[in-house]
Amino acid sequence: MSLGSNINPLDIPEIRSMVGQYLGRPDLTRCLRVSKSWHASFVPLVWSAISVREEIWGADAGNPPPEVFLRHSHYLKDLDLNIDAPQELRLTPCPNLLNLIVRICRIDESKSMIIVPVVIAPYEQLHRLSIWNTCTVPLRVFWKPVHYYHNLSELDLKYMEIEPTGTTAFWVLCAQLVSLKIWYVTVVELPARSITFDRLQHLKLWLGSQIPIERQLDWITQCPNLTSLEWSDGTDDNQPTSQFMRRFVPGTWPHLSELSLSEIEFTDAQLSQVIGAMQGLKSLSVHICDVGSCFLEALRHHSHTLISLDTTNCEVLTRSLVPGILTSFPHLETLSAHPVMSEDIINSPPWVCEHSLKVLHIGFMETPDQDAEYHQQVLQRISRLTNLKEIRLLRGPQSRRTLDFTLENGLEQFATWKQLEIFDVFSRTARFSVRDVEWMINNWKNLKRVSGILHPDKKKEFTAMFQAAGIEYRTW
Repeated sequence: MSLGSNINPLDIPEIRSMVGQYLGRPDLTRCLRVSKSWHASFVPLVWSAISVREEIWGADAGNPPPEVFLRHSHYLKDLDLNIDAPQELRLTPCPNLLNLIVRICRIDESKSMIIVPVVIAPYEQLHRLSIWNTCTVPLRVFWKPVHYYHNLSELDLKYMEIEPTGTTAFWVLCAQLVSLKIWYVTVVELPARSITFDRLQHLKLWLGSQIPIERQLDWITQCPNLTSLEWSDGTDDNQPTSQFMRRFVPGTWPHLSELSLSEIEFTDAQLSQVIGAMQGLKSLSVHICDVGSCFLEALRHHSHTLISLDTTNCEVLTRSLVPGILTSFPHLETLSAHPVMSEDIINSPPWVCEHSLKVLHIGFMETPDQDAEYHQQVLQRISRLTNLKEIRLLRGPQSRRTLDFTLENGLEQFATWKQLEIFDVFSRTARFSVRDVEWMINNWKNLKRVSGILHPDKKKEFTAMFQAAGIEYRTW
């Protein structure tokens, strides 16, 4: 059936709802006031995501009145909740809530332990729960009635202590999850080997020093269907590498494609063995490791799948590593690496990731004898990264000069960065001018954030310029 020419598309409720998905809260609020039919279309979108804050010293936190909150609570899908928010808001049932973030910003004697779900309503449809403690004191969490969370599939805890008497209930809950993130979490014991974690696909783990490395790894091997693993060794064990290598063999985690390891030292050969045990590697992040020719050769077996690589804090054994990465992985989107010599950039073959790379964290080092023409060639090479959204220019050793990105030395070549949103400069010697900042604002239309000391004497001036353009400016 065709629509008559006198029908406005916005008179159709379904179209209004689709349009509303692309509007911010101020525009959605204005739409509520157009008419009753518009109000009916846009009120579910206005109330789909709400933040409830703590009221400090009686000041208005901007929270909705309890009766208004209750009347619209069935629309809520995402709730960001401060644990010290008014009780009548914390305990309001939200029958369709899917995602909940609970923030703990301060702890006193009465808040030394949180009993879930006593201090927050039992949201039975909840899909994702995050409890983030930002205090310097660990918060005890007691998981009492597990049956309230039978639909929960994602759990994210930060800086917590699991109450010992609730440990078993906590692990039973974790066994039903698809994603588990427990970072800086203290727990007296890991789950019994009789509890299976076949559903778990994404695991981020930092348990501190109370659980031995061997027991932690034993538990991780109880999760055979992991696709991503982020693990940090917080123990005093001086042999985490050997413990890890004994378990990381082909078949242990056959679906694992994303791996991040912190505080674990690997040699170049050991790291290549880890990479060789994986199939279809998509993302790799390693720290305090040696990365060299063995590492690069093993990585090349994943040339058609690798999209993210972070070796920033590793010891680079060969200058050809970064050029080798840029010339080997056609689908690479994110690269964080140790500073590289400019001459190695110039002399490398064509970069196969020129059109795929979106995030680049790297430093470009120059030698004193490099002339202006050589400098321009380096900038021209980098300017070919036409889909770059974020660049972070890292500083190198004190004795090395970093690449100059001012207009005087070729900044205009980066007019090709049409998609750039974030420009970070970690340099001790940066000397950008007002003209440079004006150029950035006028040519990088999608720019959202600039970080770093662009000039030690122009902080206030640059801050005003960026703010006027609606761009966040962070200085260290």
